[in-house]
Amino acid sequence: MYILVNENIKINKGKLSGQVGHAVAVYFYNYPFKVGDGNSTIDKYMTTYQKKIILYASQDKLEELEVKEYITIRDKGWTDLEPNTLTCVNMGIIDYDDFPKELNWLKNLKLCR
Repeated sequence: MYILVNENIKINKGKLSGQVGHAVAVYFYNYPFKVGDGNSTIDKYMTTYQKKIILYASQDKLEELEVKEYITIRDKGWTDLEPNTLTCVNMGIIDYDDFPKELNWLKNLKLCR
């Protein structure tokens, strides 16, 4: 699972963890395929390492992905961030061994540390 974090905002590690958690939860909540048969992407993900790759990306890139209807997280603004701040985008579960060519740009992003 690849989650992109907005590199253009100042966000503490605790807040960032919460935003990434939201991105994962919303992804599973909205996943359109039947699970439990052992063959779905989710079943395979849940029975392996459940990898989450967290990368920094520009706000412009996140907004571009939001238009393409990827899972997008915007903060409510109750604590550290302004309301509606774009914090992260969940690109979904991507098999690294069968990485789509159109997403090769992801490999150039920096890991979130």
